[in-house]
Amino acid sequence: MTHSQMHAGMAFGTIAVLAAVAFLAPPVPPASAEVQASRICREQGIKPASAGYEYCLLQAERAIEWGEPEIARAYARVTSDARDACQAYGLDPATAGHRDCMERETKARSLLVFSDEKLRFGPQLADQP
Repeated sequence: MTHSQMHAGMAFGTIAVLAAVAFLAPPVPPASAEVQASRICREQGIKPASAGYEYCLLQAERAIEWGEPEIARAYARVTSDARDACQAYGLDPATAGHRDCMERETKARSLLVFSDEKLRFGPQLADQP
């Protein structure tokens, strides 16, 4: 056996072993809805223990569970925009006034989440024979 044949055999054997390991390795489970929602909220600047984090996490997690990641991102933007608005009003995040502001702003802004979404309808009754 020549050196080149030996090297080719070793390369083939290595590739076969790596392929077997990759094939037999357990699949990586998808991230949970909570983990995905937390990442989406953090991407919008909503950190854990900050104003609006619980609202963002709850709404984004629910949207992820529905299979609507774009709506999850929209709720995260709602929370971020509400936080920015309350800060623009000069409210201190540690006060009850800021919490009330966040509640009002997120509620009002969340109504706009579905206003931009295209409506999806099922089969129309009029189309049935």
